[in-house]
Amino acid sequence: MTAPIDIDRLEAEVRGALERRELEQLRALLAATYPPDVADVIDRLDDDDQIAVFRLLQPEQAAEVLDETSLDATRELISELTAAEAADILEELDSDDAAAILTEDVPERQQALLDAMDPADAADVRALLRYPPQSAGRLVNDYFVAVRPEMSCAQALDELRAIVHDSAVIVYLYVVEEGGRLVGTLSLRNLLVVPPTQLVRDLMRPNPIAVAPEADQEEVARIVSRYDLAAVPVVRADGSMLGVVTVDDVLDILVEESTEDVLRFGGASAGQPDETYFTVPIRTAVQRRLPWLLLLFVGGSLTANVLGMFESELEKMVALTFYVPLLIGTGGNTGAQTVSTLIRALALGEVRLRDAWRVVGREVLAGLVLGLLLGIVAFGKVLVDGQIFVLAGAVALSVVAICVWANVIGALVPMAARRMNVDPALVSAPMITTLVDATGLAIYLLIAGAMLNL
Repeated sequence: MTAPIDIDRLEAEVRGALERRELEQLRALLAATYPPDVADVIDRLDDDDQIAVFRLLQPEQAAEVLDETSLDATRELISELTAAEAADILEELDSDDAAAILTEDVPERQQALLDAMDPADAADVRALLRYPPQSAGRLVNDYFVAVRPEMSCAQALDELRAIVHDSAVIVYLYVVEEGGRLVGTLSLRNLLVVPPTQLVRDLMRPNPIAVAPEADQEEVARIVSRYDLAAVPVVRADGSMLGVVTVDDVLDILVEESTEDVLRFGGASAGQPDETYFTVPIRTAVQRRLPWLLLLFVGGSLTANVLGMFESELEKMVALTFYVPLLIGTGGNTGAQTVSTLIRALALGEVRLRDAWRVVGREVLAGLVLGLLLGIVAFGKVLVDGQIFVLAGAVALSVVAICVWANVIGALVPMAARRMNVDPALVSAPMITTLVDATGLAIYLLIAGAMLNL
C-alpha cells in the first residue's frame, strides 16, 4: 500500500531539480507521480516553472494533469502551447473533460484548438459545448457499454471485451433497443454470476433512472447520491442515449457546489470553482466582497436608527445599553443556526415549500424552548450584575422573544428565496444576522420600556 504523498516535499524536490537544471531526473520523478499530485505542485509554481514542468510530461500524463490543475494554471498552460500541442493533449482526455477545459478558453483560441484536433474527437467536444454550462450535457462521457436486450449474457460479455479498453464506465452495461433508445441497465456483477445462455432482457433492470442533457449538474449529483449510482445515463428527448455522467464528475460537482454555497453563505460572491486562494487577484476579491459588505453596512445602519428612536429611554436608564450586545448577539447566532440548518434541508430535499407552516411551527417551538433556557441564564446574570429585578425580567423576556423571532426569520427567508427561484445560500448568515440585530434591538427596547415605564 502506498501512503499519500507529501506535497510539500514533492514541491521542494521539483523546485530543487528546476534550479539545478536536472531535467531528466525531474522527468523521471514526474512520470512516477500521480497526476493529481503533479497538478498540485504545478498550481504552486510560477508561470515559467509551470510551463517547464508541464513540458516534461508525456501526452497521456499531461492530459490527466491538465484535467486536475486549477483554472488559472490550466489557462496559462494552454496559452503557452501551440494549437497542435494542445490538441494532442486534449485528444487524450474524455470528451467531457476536454469540453470543460475549452469552455474557459477565448472563442478564437477555442476554435483553433478544435480545428487542430482529430475530427471525430472535435465533433464529440462540439456536441457537448452546445449544452448550457453546468448542465448534464456538458458532463457527458460518451464511452459506455451498450448491449441489446435479445443478446445472451455470453454475447454481452463478448461486447464488453471488445470495447472495455475504451470504456470509462464498466460498472453498468446499458441495454438499448434499435435506434439507441435506453430500456434498461445491467450491472457487471450480475452479468458475471449468471449462466451465459441467459438473455439480457431477463436480467436487466427496466425503466432506468436517467437525466436529460439540460438537467442542472446539481440535480445530477443529487440523483447519483440518492440512488447510490456509479454513473447516471443521459438521454435525449426521444429516449436515445447520449452518454453517462460518472461518479468522479459528480464528486467534482459536489465540491464545486459546496464551495459556491460556503462563499455565498459567508456573504461573498462565488467565483470559478477551480480557483484557488492565491490565484484570485486582490482586486477581484475586493470586487466580489464589496457589494455584500455595502449591503450589510446599510442593513447595519438600521441598528443605529433603532438606537436613535429609543434615545430618551436609554438616557433614563443607561443600564439598558449594557445588555444590547448580549441580546443582539443571541438573536444573530440563533438566526444563523436556523438558516444554515434550513438551507441544508432544502438542498437535500428534506423540506419543501409546502412544508412552510410546519417549519415555522417547529421553529417557534424550538425558539421558545431555547429562549426560556437562555432567558433563565440571562435573568441570573443581570441580578448578579447588581441590576434591579424588573430589568432582569425585561432582559430575560427579551431573550425569549428574540429567540422565537430569530428562528421565524431564519426559517421564512430561505423559504421565500426558494419560492422566488433564488438560491437560498444567497440568504447568507451575515444578512440574517444584520436583520435580526435591528429587529431584536427594537423588541428588547419595547419590552424594557413597557416593563420599566420609560
